[in-house]
Amino acid sequence: MLKNLLLTLLFCLTISFAFSQEFIISGFVKDEHQTPVVLANIILLSEDGEFIKGTVTNDQGAYEIKSVTTGNYRIVASYIANTVESEILSITGSIEIEPLILQSAQELDEVVVTQNKPKLEQLADRHIFNVENTAISDGDIWDVLKRTPGVMVMNNRLYVNGSSKVNVMFNGKLVNLPEEDIINLLSGSSASNVQSIEVITSPPAKYSAEGGLLIDIKMKKNLVAGYNGAVFNRYTQGILPKHTVGTDHFFKGKRVDFSTNYSFSHDRDWTRYSDATTFFEDGQENEIWSAEQKSISKGKSHNLNLFLDIELNEKNTLSVSSTSSFSPDNNTIYTSSTDIESTNADVIARLKGLNTLGDDTYNTSNYLDWVHKLNDKGAEIATNAHFTYYDSKDNQELNNDIVEGFTENTSENTLNISSDQIINLFSAQTDLTLPLSKQSTLETGLRFANINSESSIQQSGFDELFAEINPTASGIFNYDEQIYAGYISLSNSWEKWKLNTGLRAEYTDTNGDLNILSSANKNSYFDLFPNFSMSYTKDKNAYMVKYYRRITRPRYSSINPFQYYLSANSIFEGNPNLKPAFRSYIEVDYVYDKDFKFALFTSIKSDQQIQQFIQDNTTNILKAQYLNLETNYNFGADASVSKYLTSYWYFYFFVSQYYNQNKFADINTNAIIDNSIWTTYLRVNNYFTLLKDESLYADMAFNYISPYVQGNASFRSYSKLSINFRKTFWNKDASVSIGIEDIFNKGNTYSTRNYLEQNNITSTRPESRLFVFGFRYKFGNTKIRDNSKNKHTDENKRL
Repeated sequence: MLKNLLLTLLFCLTISFAFSQEFIISGFVKDEHQTPVVLANIILLSEDGEFIKGTVTNDQGAYEIKSVTTGNYRIVASYIANTVESEILSITGSIEIEPLILQSAQELDEVVVTQNKPKLEQLADRHIFNVENTAISDGDIWDVLKRTPGVMVMNNRLYVNGSSKVNVMFNGKLVNLPEEDIINLLSGSSASNVQSIEVITSPPAKYSAEGGLLIDIKMKKNLVAGYNGAVFNRYTQGILPKHTVGTDHFFKGKRVDFSTNYSFSHDRDWTRYSDATTFFEDGQENEIWSAEQKSISKGKSHNLNLFLDIELNEKNTLSVSSTSSFSPDNNTIYTSSTDIESTNADVIARLKGLNTLGDDTYNTSNYLDWVHKLNDKGAEIATNAHFTYYDSKDNQELNNDIVEGFTENTSENTLNISSDQIINLFSAQTDLTLPLSKQSTLETGLRFANINSESSIQQSGFDELFAEINPTASGIFNYDEQIYAGYISLSNSWEKWKLNTGLRAEYTDTNGDLNILSSANKNSYFDLFPNFSMSYTKDKNAYMVKYYRRITRPRYSSINPFQYYLSANSIFEGNPNLKPAFRSYIEVDYVYDKDFKFALFTSIKSDQQIQQFIQDNTTNILKAQYLNLETNYNFGADASVSKYLTSYWYFYFFVSQYYNQNKFADINTNAIIDNSIWTTYLRVNNYFTLLKDESLYADMAFNYISPYVQGNASFRSYSKLSINFRKTFWNKDASVSIGIEDIFNKGNTYSTRNYLEQNNITSTRPESRLFVFGFRYKFGNTKIRDNSKNKHTDENKRL
């Protein structure tokens, strides 16, 4: 079956079709002496002032703008501080317009970027959050995601449509890093370079079926020739200070487009935990272990991003990009005090713990893209090769002292743990895009991915008297995975209807081998992943429906069959038998006037992977392990408003009411437990553009979630209120931002596990209330980028 599918997809790559009709606009730019102007910036705008595309003039002052569809446009040419604009052009065929004359004596002011796009654009398969010219654009990308509509951040995890399986992309390129390292990367990257955040809620078949939904971070590029750069600084004060400095550089020549971003972060984080576990003996409550813990983390991180586009000729473009992060000598110190009491509140023992963890992490993701245009009608072949290298080394020393009393399930010990994980990931993909007609486009392609993960561990000092605990003294675990995939998708766009449908097939082969075991863990499986999105628009009414099926394969760290200590009475155990999880999602939307939306949705997940904390009442040990849920089902309704209430006030309101059911098997009794609840999620954002010159921006954000559940844990409600201001000056070349996150310090989490013989309460109190200060200064030819927009576009004509 797989062979036939691949042959079919290969056959699709060789088909040729009729193409939609597109045209070329050409012309010359000259000065008042009829001398050609070389490297003048040429911008094609819609009749309403929307940027379409840009180019530059050649050595003869000539330019060509290709692949222009029928419509009304105008051309803007600029050079240094001079600009000229054509009349409205009605394009029904290829055309050469009259030369545009730049008056060298004319000293015009900068053409300011004030085109007012909506903050939120609703499409059938995604929504787009435009972050330019907002108060949060001087922050880091992680903070921007926290305020992005449709995205929820809880316990430093991203959620979209209720799913934590979210993949992050930069300009369409997937970031292949572990979850915690993605957070570090986004926290160290300036949001000033972000043009928009695309939340893809119905991923096309072109993208891997792995994981869940997609967040595509669209970075700015120089649209026309020139160089500019910037330096930025961001200071955050919680209980401990945090600091990020960096610089950006952009250059665009005639055929080369290059940008780079470097940032250095010095973070200090402080978190307090409270944990109370009631252990049982013979079905009766026996001992209560109450722990107070504090962690202080100090780390430095270097982040470097590189993007290079080379136009080899009119038909071929080569792109090289790299995203790298290096975090050396990070250090975390955990201190804890644990009281062991009887059910009568008598102290049996008191423990003091000191856990020192050092880690070095390096990761880099590199991409090579080649795009070949088959013709000027939109047909092209794109080939991408990708390689990720990840290396994380941890060294831990854990000391446990009995300072009062004694209990048979405690001991004084010093544990030494050393671990290393190296991941090599390679993938290659070829895509063919074929316009079938003016309304329809076919895409098809093949992909191969190879993943190798090698994990090693060494532990010493643990008490071997506990027969029930068998930590791995030393071992090496190798995991290999190959994925073969092919897809075909069809996009159709008519006057009122839009339809996107596709089918992706993936075959996966895995092999896990622990050197201290005699047998390997092998698995192979084949699955199909359909997707479908459709919209119908009439007057101010839009109706949308979407469906997709996705897979989440086990994380490499979660399947390592090691059992090692996290603290004196808690361990982590890998699960090599962890199964892939599948998710099917259906949503129906109604949108009125592009600003008001109502949605109904349902999601069914099988074998969802969630890290569960389980208490062992025999050894008084807490064990953390990733397990598959039996089922996870949720359904509900969303309502939202995204609207300019005035010319300076943009308002976003979102409320979701959903039912979430988690069914899981108790690891001790195999009994099926149902953990379910109705949950309300509320979000309000207000974006203000103030002062006559529109140089002051303000953002006020409020988030609230009622009690919710995850796996075997139930969480209390929490809320956050934050406010940020951003002021530009020096002709908008510089900006200063200040803000307060979680003003009332309500962003703490409180969870319980209470079923059968499991009884645990955990409170987590991170540095949630923060004061933030940022500064950014642009230099070089900063007017170039700004020239890409017209001043004062009618807000009612926004997309």
